[in-house]
Amino acid sequence: MLAATGTAEPASNEPKIEEVFVSATRSGETLAETPISVTITADLELRNTNITDLETLSDRLPNAQLAYTPTNTFLFVRGLGTGAVRSAEQSVGFFIDGIFLGRPQVALFDFLDVQQVEVLRGPQGAILGKNTVAGAVNVATANTTAELEGYLEVLRGSDGQQRVRGALSGPLSDTVEARVAWSRLDDDGYLENTTQNRTDLSRPGESARIKLRFDPSDWQSYGISIQAADIEQRGDSFELSSASDEVLSLYRQFDPQTDDDITDNRTHTDNANSGAKIDGRDLILTGEWQTDIGMFRFLGSSSRQDTISDFDVDIGPVPFLTFPAVENYKQRSAELRFDRTFSWGAISSGLYYFKSNLDLNVDINAFEAGAQSTLLALDNQQLAPVLGTLGTALASLPASVRLGQGTSRHNLDQQQDTRSVFGSAKWDISQQFTLRGDLRFTREVKEGDLFLQFMGTTGPLVGAALGEEEYELQTRRTERDFSPRLSLLWNADDLLSAYATVARGFKSGGFNNLAAVAERAEFDEEKSQTYEAGLRLQTDAGLSGELGLFYTEFDNLQVAALDGTEFFVGNAARAVTQGIELSARWEIGFGFSVSGALGYLDAEYREYVGAPARADSGEESQDLSGETLQRAPEYSGSVQIDFNTVLPWVALPFAAGVVAEGATEQFLNVDLDPIDSQENYIRYNAYLGLSDPDLRYSLKIIGRNLTDEIVRREAGDIAIVGAHFVGVYPPRSIAAELGVRF
Repeated sequence: MLAATGTAEPASNEPKIEEVFVSATRSGETLAETPISVTITADLELRNTNITDLETLSDRLPNAQLAYTPTNTFLFVRGLGTGAVRSAEQSVGFFIDGIFLGRPQVALFDFLDVQQVEVLRGPQGAILGKNTVAGAVNVATANTTAELEGYLEVLRGSDGQQRVRGALSGPLSDTVEARVAWSRLDDDGYLENTTQNRTDLSRPGESARIKLRFDPSDWQSYGISIQAADIEQRGDSFELSSASDEVLSLYRQFDPQTDDDITDNRTHTDNANSGAKIDGRDLILTGEWQTDIGMFRFLGSSSRQDTISDFDVDIGPVPFLTFPAVENYKQRSAELRFDRTFSWGAISSGLYYFKSNLDLNVDINAFEAGAQSTLLALDNQQLAPVLGTLGTALASLPASVRLGQGTSRHNLDQQQDTRSVFGSAKWDISQQFTLRGDLRFTREVKEGDLFLQFMGTTGPLVGAALGEEEYELQTRRTERDFSPRLSLLWNADDLLSAYATVARGFKSGGFNNLAAVAERAEFDEEKSQTYEAGLRLQTDAGLSGELGLFYTEFDNLQVAALDGTEFFVGNAARAVTQGIELSARWEIGFGFSVSGALGYLDAEYREYVGAPARADSGEESQDLSGETLQRAPEYSGSVQIDFNTVLPWVALPFAAGVVAEGATEQFLNVDLDPIDSQENYIRYNAYLGLSDPDLRYSLKIIGRNLTDEIVRREAGDIAIVGAHFVGVYPPRSIAAELGVRF
């Protein structure tokens, strides 16, 4: 294994069984006691191959596709997720130290001083509540320590990668411990913007955290965590992936280098202000009181996140459409939990409160430089076939009218109030069998104030081209949900265990801030029923593994997409996902170990009439009943080989490893257009590590995507006739990291 700072430890031929705890459950359960499919990635493994965020981590996880940009966040587990529209809550809940965070963009922040990252699959509503109908991700940060310790790491790499991060932890007194962590990263980006003559898609960021733990006596403990994080994306992350001859001819009048080749790491967008900035602030308070009747726990938080973004909607050099947005979000939450152990088992109960405010303003701007200056360069015969209905309208107007900027302004002010009561009971039927029941009752109220307004000379024309109508809407949703889960656990011995679980999931409805008309501004809740069984094995011979099978039925599945003319959220009637998840690790001996994870997924719409049609079909809708879900590859996973030893001629610990990660073909847009799909792919990462005998100093060489595979992060239609876009994952990179541990 590698040490916490990425240095190598001497190899051992005597594998040890380590007990792993799942912190997301908040009840101190081990992995063997958790009756669901869970993948836990320790900080050590994250550091080895330079995994700095959830997006890069998901590449090696079975049945999990997590992709992030400041405006589009895709969290899909077992083929189920939402994505695309920022006002829609996610199907996969995101947590930090057990605190639910309502804006998924926080997942863009660099992993800062973490202990482990936990990905829980299947409905988690009975345990975690709050929109975890497909699963949950919990980032558990490192704890304070009673002994002084710390580390500092400096990394340099391809495309100007620079990162400095470190932490210091130790006692301040006999009863107070503190931990401070800080990280700063920067890079040059990897997309050459030929129109703006710059490099796009760098994401510099900085984050810091202070944690304090106060133990005034042996029966009580208190904690506080304060975190601040900022990240900026410079430029667009999109490229043309397909364009008609008419579109390319139009674009090349403004940038002769325009092409639709996604293998050249070039983009051709004109928006000088394109990019985004996200600022996040979080405060977490904890308390524990051990009394004669049981343990009381408190978990409270106050968070805010501000996002400013501006992107080029037409993904080209024509000063046509831009997409500026300002988002301000605040939330508060509190949970009080009681746990008590009996001779026959244990019980838990508690109350949960959550309140948030989202103020989201999004504009679709046309001709920011003025319509006249853009259209003078164009022939009227180009407008209609390229700009669609907007081009036809513009071509028919006198030149004197073609003036000024046009804006379609969308605003949503949403207040949300959620209150829950929950409980669970475990009954130890025998030494081998445990029956567990969990349930949660939730009442949620959302109040939305929405409006759509046209501004500027060409504003009404922009709205007409997008099929929009001006409206004002004040509405309120009240939803009640009862989410139960029943599990049977079997522990044959310390090495072998199994579980069977049935659970119901629920995700609340809401409001679509980008709805074209008032009638489509609201969408309904979705529900699921999951049946799952699993087997876990851990031997003293160094072999461990987990096998899980699942079947889920979804009603009223929420989907979100951009079909080229409208951003929408809707409900897709019924869907079913079923499959297998397998993971294993074998400590072979002599310093070698092999680990792997494989997911098999069969996910399809059982009924979806009225789905968004492909942009080139000429139809308004299509029937996707019986078709596969988006972001649902049939196979996904990874294989990793590690080697750890002590170099005999210099007595220095050495480590090396290689990782292969990949997935089979998957659609990236809800309309299931093959042009917006990702083909089968495999990527390779590797690392080399060397440290001093005391494991204080280390050097690592890390390579990612060594074969330079082109893998799409997202894809879709552009609001230009006959054009599509993609966002791709980073190309090959090599980095070196120096570390010191004390």
